[in-house]
Amino acid sequence: MAEKEEGNFLIKIDKLVNGSYAFKIFLKPNDIIVAVDNQFYTFGEKQLTSDLKEIKKNQQKAILTVLRDDIFFDLKVENSLGCKFVTTTKDETTKIKSLYSSRKIYETEELNEYIAMRDVYRNYEIIENSSSLSAGIFPPLWLAYSQKWWVLFLFVAIMGISLCVNSYLFLLGWLLTSIYCYKAQLNLLFSFSMLEGKVFCMKLVASSMDEAQKIVRQLDPKSKFKFTKLPNPLIEEVDEKKDKKENKENIVDEKETVIV
Repeated sequence: MAEKEEGNFLIKIDKLVNGSYAFKIFLKPNDIIVAVDNQFYTFGEKQLTSDLKEIKKNQQKAILTVLRDDIFFDLKVENSLGCKFVTTTKDETTKIKSLYSSRKIYETEELNEYIAMRDVYRNYEIIENSSSLSAGIFPPLWLAYSQKWWVLFLFVAIMGISLCVNSYLFLLGWLLTSIYCYKAQLNLLFSFSMLEGKVFCMKLVASSMDEAQKIVRQLDPKSKFKFTKLPNPLIEEVDEKKDKKENKENIVDEKETVIV
């Protein structure tokens, strides 16, 4: 890797290109790239692109720290971002560095990746991007843990009918369902959420589900979760037309994505 020349500025996303890697991981204009793998990053756009290309070449991942609306969050990256940047001023850089220095830093192995989905009413679901063994061993337990109650009811009903018809049919159905749930569990969770009217809106890494919910709440004070330790979300009277306009502006892809 080429020697890095440190500057006195950070880089800020100016424009996103549809289909770019930054677009796919839900970054947005005015997001500021603060750190890479917990290293405060004042090495410029060219060096960042070079470093991320090398990460891709080595089939590795890096933790990118982003500042959005004065809120820090982390996400895993494995490719160059492919967007246009501008630089922060010296004063902005100094202020951000001071804020970043007081932030709690986690090692990579302490972080889990989460994907946030939401509907137009700001009902959020955060899904951990990892595989659960319970999905293959005992699908009803996995569905209950994932809070997919209507799917659980449907599964129990189908299994009950098959058991009444033929015990071998029940065992075969259970085996095939277990294998399928284990192999495709993340896609199933995404599909269930999409059936509930939710779309992808954000990727992030955090130390726990509670911490992931906290970050989303900071970015969207009106965010609502079914089960959370957070206090009730911000509720305020807003003009209906204005609120619809804000939701429309936040949509990146009408069918698949929105931005928090």
